[in-house]
Amino acid sequence: MSGDTVPAVGVWIFPSAPAPELVDLARHVEDRGLDELWVGDEGPARDPFAVLAAAAVVTDRIRLATGVTNPYVRHPGVTAASMLTVHELSRGRAVLGVGAGGQMSLAPFGLEARKPVDRVREFLDITRAVATGTPAAGYAPPDVSVDEAAAGAPMPVFVGARGPRLNRLASELADGAFVSGMPPFRYPAVVDWARSERPIDIALYPSVAFTEEAVERHRPEMIWSLLDTPLEVREELGLDVGAVRSAAGALRAGDPEPARALIDDTVFERVMLAGQPPMVGRRLAELVREHRPASIGLALLQDDLHEGVDHAAEAFATMTAELEGDRWSA
Repeated sequence: MSGDTVPAVGVWIFPSAPAPELVDLARHVEDRGLDELWVGDEGPARDPFAVLAAAAVVTDRIRLATGVTNPYVRHPGVTAASMLTVHELSRGRAVLGVGAGGQMSLAPFGLEARKPVDRVREFLDITRAVATGTPAAGYAPPDVSVDEAAAGAPMPVFVGARGPRLNRLASELADGAFVSGMPPFRYPAVVDWARSERPIDIALYPSVAFTEEAVERHRPEMIWSLLDTPLEVREELGLDVGAVRSAAGALRAGDPEPARALIDDTVFERVMLAGQPPMVGRRLAELVREHRPASIGLALLQDDLHEGVDHAAEAFATMTAELEGDRWSA
């Protein structure tokens, strides 16, 4: 983005609510003036592709994205066809986000992220082959296929990752990088990797808790991102990998207390944004100034997602006012 441009804004959600509520939430995101809705694909919950397909026919403007799927649970060709269908239904508003997959998305199926760079590279190749009806390694196009041209524009493909190799792959081959699920102090390195080959779009999505109730409700769940994060991040936070694994195992078994104790206030404040909307908005403005993303959003960690969208809209209003103030004072 240019120095005097306010980026697009949006929210990320995990699809744990009933599907009709998620579709209604998409309408609410659009009604509140936001630009994007990213839906997670992490473990058995509501299927993000079905939710986004339904959202495509009840919205007119917002981008609809997976944030992110993976190349292990579904064949890349099936994933591409599903999202190209959303792209067609939405008249060109779909974004396919892919990553290596973490514990939440793979462990329920007994899968592991083997050779993640090779698998994501293959995913990108097959997705483009399905979209264009051309052959690729592992894919021979049938006589009938989904044509992204029917939507009027190519479907962007973003890579979401925490480490250098996948982000450099994104810079080489993808349309953008989805930067989320990591502490903000990690952003400078990740954004640099994602822009190392080409200046691709960056979608920057820190996690947020607007209320004390949301902080305490979701504090233990942050253990999942710490489990999948690179070793140097845990070291920066002073967390032992064995303790993180033990807390994650306890949480999976139904006991959140070890994770709650491990993620104390000092750790929590470093891994996500917390506070009232104006405070969060000012922090978002700082992130925009530093990283110049094409879009910036908030990963909502609260039970009342409609309220979360309302709070996010307030935060974005503060962010926009700050950034427009920069432009007038320049």
